[in-house]
Amino acid sequence: MMKRIMKSACALAAVLLTACGGNSQKGETVAVSPGEPFGKVLSAAGARMLTPLAQRGDAPATGHIYFELSQPGEADLDITFRIDPQALEAYNRVNGTSYALYPAEKLSMDNGGKATVGAGKTRSEVIALNVAPGADGQPVYAVPVSATASDGKRQIVNNQTFIYLVTPLPSAPEINRGRKVRNLCYVEVNRESMLNTGEYVMKASGEPFFDIASIFAANIRLNDEGQPYVSCNEQTRFVLDHIGQTVRPLQAKGMKVHLSILGDHTAAGMRSLSREAARTFAQELKYYMDIYGLDGIDFDDEYSTYVTDQKVEPYIPSPAVAPSIEECTQARYADLVYECRKLMPDKTLGIYWYTGYDFPAGETDGMKVNDMVDYSIYGLYGKWRSIGADTIATAKQCPYAVEVTTAKGDVKIVPELVQQIKDEGWGSFAIYDLNDERNYEAEFTRISRILYGDDVKWTGKAFGRTDFTPRKK
Repeated sequence: MMKRIMKSACALAAVLLTACGGNSQKGETVAVSPGEPFGKVLSAAGARMLTPLAQRGDAPATGHIYFELSQPGEADLDITFRIDPQALEAYNRVNGTSYALYPAEKLSMDNGGKATVGAGKTRSEVIALNVAPGADGQPVYAVPVSATASDGKRQIVNNQTFIYLVTPLPSAPEINRGRKVRNLCYVEVNRESMLNTGEYVMKASGEPFFDIASIFAANIRLNDEGQPYVSCNEQTRFVLDHIGQTVRPLQAKGMKVHLSILGDHTAAGMRSLSREAARTFAQELKYYMDIYGLDGIDFDDEYSTYVTDQKVEPYIPSPAVAPSIEECTQARYADLVYECRKLMPDKTLGIYWYTGYDFPAGETDGMKVNDMVDYSIYGLYGKWRSIGADTIATAKQCPYAVEVTTAKGDVKIVPELVQQIKDEGWGSFAIYDLNDERNYEAEFTRISRILYGDDVKWTGKAFGRTDFTPRKK
């Protein structure tokens, strides 16, 4: 007979008496009331039930799942995840839906779907759910994942199932062929919609004016165990929870959509993480890239306090961050970018900086910063400054960017500096805080004529922060 599986398990009416003791035999299944499940399958990156995984063209999609107990257990539990068609049938029946099961032969889980919840813990490690391409005939499929928990003698079943949706999509179109200067827009999603970036197009081709739109911003923080994680406020979470409406329309036009990562007034930041914490955070970022089908990451090393005074909240003493402010270095920043590049070789990695020391520098395991990053943006708007080409090549830098936040008159654009970007071979241009207060067609055309030799046309559609249907202006 095994020990109690959870502390105070006998007090939970949902668990049958045999879960607390009795004459149990090896292999016995212990049922749990469906109303109060023993545990539940959840998705990493805070993804809610029915989050759609985007499976594009011949590329696979990936979800990331884990098992969570309602209370810490006193013994190790082995978790077995499985694809559960019956759970999907039950969900369809109860909710009046008709989701089709994604072809089972195209689904697999890392480690054979096996995980463990250690004694005294509530969560298992995260397991990757791999979705191979090749499903035809349905615009949307479902992947229901259930789990059983066992100590090797008995199994606990009736745990809460998690369902991903899978949307097979064509490969994103290639846009703006031949551009030597990529064009990026940061969107303050606390008050603006990502969708507005897709409503400015090149007059000749009809292709998007912006190559990249960045969700500004999620934050880096430390959890209760002192480990770095991605924190999203309500507005950023809205974008992710409605990824099919807020991001997929932009990607369908060929634009890339990135997630900005910003400090949040704590000791966690791009320059403070230990090497091991950098690996942990890189894995956390990969969950977000995979689950939400995002194209890259913008690192913005602002607002991290790098405070090591334990009396100052919300500092969390942790070996995951540097023990002193002097040890918060650009080399640590390079370590983080290296871990992300190693784990996500297909994603675009960008750097936003403005102080002169808030960008990565040096080498990590023989790889130079220039080989890790795809672009850098100097964020003191209207000013010109660059990083040394020995750190990041000219063709990967934006030394001059423009802010359009709440401008009622002309946006401040210095044509000579835009021309300099083109003439000297700088690789990027950036615009901060596009909003729906006005039409920026004229201003963007002033930039576009210099960089691309073409005008910009506004479609006339504008979106409020939570709008999925445009309004005409």
